[in-house]
Parts: sequence; structure tokens; C-alpha cells
Amino acid sequence: MDVRMTAFFTSRFNSQDSIIDLSKWQELADLIVDIFGADCGAIIEFTGHSFHTLVSSNNETSFLHQGSQWSCDNKSFCRTIVETGKELYVPNALKSKYWINAPAVKDGPVRSYCGVPVFHPNGSIYGTVCAIDTKNTDYENALIKLLLHLSKLITADLKMAEEAEQHKQMALTDSMTELLNRRGLGILGKQKRKDAKRYQDSIGILYLDIDNLKQVNDNFGHSTGDQCIQILANILKNEVRESDLIARTGGDEFIVLTLLNKEQETELSALSLRIRQHYQEKTQYQSGLNISNISIGQHLEPHNSTTTLKDMFMNADASMYKEKEQKKSITDANKNGSLI
Repeated sequence: MDVRMTAFFTSRFNSQDSIIDLSKWQELADLIVDIFGADCGAIIEFTGHSFHTLVSSNNETSFLHQGSQWSCDNKSFCRTIVETGKELYVPNALKSKYWINAPAVKDGPVRSYCGVPVFHPNGSIYGTVCAIDTKNTDYENALIKLLLHLSKLITADLKMAEEAEQHKQMALTDSMTELLNRRGLGILGKQKRKDAKRYQDSIGILYLDIDNLKQVNDNFGHSTGDQCIQILANILKNEVRESDLIARTGGDEFIVLTLLNKEQETELSALSLRIRQHYQEKTQYQSGLNISNISIGQHLEPHNSTTTLKDMFMNADASMYKEKEQKKSITDANKNGSLI
């Protein structure tokens, strides 16, 4: 599973498991109004293609509502700050040849704006924190100093959230392959179970095991064995859908969990076949890797099943071991036949 921190920071702070308490940021926006008498204090998030009002002050004169957004293609004060990375103070927009035609001024109530950039911990732009007025202003430098201080507080919160998210991801993922680990599969699998019932999809499971990995490690070294693991992990990433779950649950064991509608149920076998073929293509001409193979167990469970996820995995595991035993029987028979 790829860990995408950018996605985590894009409009995710309203979720129940948010690390950042937005009420704290609300207090910062209200503080701007209380100290300087501005009509509106706000924290604006830059999403890459638009601006989104994350927090707006609660006073009666505030005209910028939480959740409001506008395109970054429009001429706006926030856009200028994002492009320059510097603070901006426009005390009288109607007397500015540049700002008089900006939508917020020409078609809206904005007459004065004072804002500073907010940065992610890595230095990229997160958005702005600003004071907006429907009247001309004559603020002292103290306002910009306050906004810069508030900006640093917000960046500190973002850093805390990033570190916490990284620790969370580390607890749910396998360090070698960046796939889910057993714990991560258990947590996200519960949500998939709910999705299956909601959309009436069957739950498809593949349980995969690398054959002869111990032999590879013993004869060619653990680095060669690690190549087998990474090759299979990469094949799984390429072959399954982004919505599917992939986990490395043991040294050489992997699980794929996918949701399938009635028309897609045959896709489980097709997916299994593609994985086998790609693994053989990647390993058959490489010394050491070519003595490995994969065994795959399949299991399909209806959406209304009361079977636990753990039992579903065990059923797929049993199917995988059945295939492994069949391979062993064929190999033993061939060996015995060669002795006759």
C-alpha cells in the first residue's frame, strides 16, 4: 500500500479520526477578529487546483463560510500568496488598479485583505491565514507579525499530524514491500466487509505462498530470497485494482482481498492465472529465482455470509496448501518414476 501523505493533508481534517483538532484552528481565526476588528478571519487550504475555506471566524460580520471554495485560475489574494510565498497586505482594494477587478472585489464585498502563507513541514505551500474586511483598513505591522506567528502554529500542527500518520502507516504496513501487514489487513478488511454488504458484492480472497523459498535462501542467500518476495509484491501491485487490499502476512505469504459483483466472480481465477504467469516470466531465466514458484488458494464468500474474515483467510489458506500438496505429490511421483 502506497503511503500518500499529500492525500492525507487534502481536506481530511473533518474526519472522526483527525489528529488535528479544528476547534483549535477555529480559535485562531476568531482571535484575528477579536484583536484587529476584522470582518473575517480565515484559514484557507490550497488543494492544487482550488482554494478551500477550512476555517472561518464565527462573528456576525463574517461573510466567508466554511467549505466555500474557488478556482486557483481566478485572480485572488490567496493565489498571489501561493505564487509568491510571501505575505500580502492590500489596505484599499478599490484604489488598486490590479485588485479593483478581482472577483472578490468587483463582484464581492472585499475591500481590504491581509494574509500570510502557511507551509507544510517540507516547505511546500499549504494555504493562507488571513484577515479580510469589507472596509478600508490601516493595520500596523503587528497584524502581519501575528499572522506569521499563527502560520507557524498551524505548520507545527501539520508536522505533528504528518509524524503521527507516518507512525500509523508504519504500524499497518510491511517495511520491505510497503504492502499491508497482518494488522493492517485486519483493520481495513473490516471496512471491506461492510462495503461488501452495502454493495452486495462477493468477497474474493487469494492466499499466496512462494514455493521453495527456504531452498532459495539456503542455496543462494537471503538476498535472492528477498528478490522473490519483492517480485511477487510488485506483480500484485500491478495486477490488482487500487481498491483491493494486498498484504504480506508472513515471510513468504501474501493475501489479496477483492470485492466482486456477480459478473466479476470469474475474475478471481483470471487474476490468479495472470499472477502465476507474470511470476514465472520474471524468474524462469534467473539463477536461484528459477527454482521458486507460487501456490495460490482461492476463496469466494457471498456478501451476506456470517463467516469471519479470519475463517475466510483460513479457507483460502487451506485451498493454497491443497495445491501445494498436489504439486509435491506430482514431484514425488516423477522422482519415483525416474527410479524405475
